Amino acid sequence: MQKWLFAALLALQAHFAASYLVPLDEQAQRTFAGLLRWAWPWAIGDSGPLGQMTASGFPLPGFFIAVTAATLLILAALAIVGIWVPFGWWKALAIAGAVLSVVLMALFPGWTKLLPIATALAILAAGLDYWSPFATRR
Repeated sequence: MQKWLFAALLALQAHFAASYLVPLDEQAQRTFAGLLRWAWPWAIGDSGPLGQMTASGFPLPGFFIAVTAATLLILAALAIVGIWVPFGWWKALAIAGAVLSVVLMALFPGWTKLLPIATALAILAAGLDYWSPFATRR
């Protein structure tokens, strides 16, 4: 059961990274009294060292970081549940995905990036054996 919860955490973090590709517009930012921004951290108008999120696009370097982070995190989740990816790869994939996710969030600072950063740090801690989400045996 715990491996499924941790796989869900990895998938949630992949969502946080991939949501970079579809930033919220002004109307969507107000949805659910503004709470949607906490589940979808990227919005039009976010800016950082790479540039600004606009209605017509987003900074290209961030795209590559986001896609790579999301892919690595999904592969780590698949490794955890034993689908397509060897179980032994989960740590390396999770650590790499979490680090890229933190870098991406740090490049566009804002309050709504705190939850994604916290989940990425929890994944990083699990990958570095600071805490164990489950026994590493199958």
